[in-house]
Amino acid sequence: MSSTQQIDEAARRKQLRRRHLLQRQTIIFGSITVVLVVLGLAALGVFLGLVPPPFDPDFTADEEATVAAEVTPCPADGALPVAWDQITVNVYNGTARSGLAAGVGATLNGLGVATAQVANYTGGTYPETTEISTGVNGVAAAYTVGALFPDSVILLDPARQDATVDVIIGEKFTATNDPATSALDPATPITGREGCTPLSSIQPAA
Repeated sequence: MSSTQQIDEAARRKQLRRRHLLQRQTIIFGSITVVLVVLGLAALGVFLGLVPPPFDPDFTADEEATVAAEVTPCPADGALPVAWDQITVNVYNGTARSGLAAGVGATLNGLGVATAQVANYTGGTYPETTEISTGVNGVAAAYTVGALFPDSVILLDPARQDATVDVIIGEKFTATNDPATSALDPATPITGREGCTPLSSIQPAA
């Protein structure tokens, strides 16, 4: 083979390699373009509500808080009942009975408890007896108040930072217990409700 033929053969091979490289690049870039178009159309479909999202959009931080609030906290070890005049409550009427929250608030005021707010429950009708909720710092106060309400439930509000206690009066509520016989002994550590969750497993370690 002459030198001219060798040069022509080398040029032909170089041209073939370049053509092959261009073909590969075309395939790769074409595939990427197709994927991007598909993803864009899928995102548009989710945005328009035509395609269900790959996750549950209803599970938000609010829902997490609601789930956490279903926990009944145990009082801290050795925690004592809180003096009435050291407790502040919000009383909410979860029924259609007019004046119910005001009446309960007056009863608590008579014991020395401060009422920050007395109003209708914004969550609508509460079908049970009484729900008592508070933050980590108000668990002892919630148990102290809870002793006055028969069949009450005590729940944790993880977002609350202070010791204020919310009292929601429900449809099954009839009257408070007699404080003379139901109030907790101020010198005896509080006993947690059955099935309560220790605070150490609810709040993050400091």
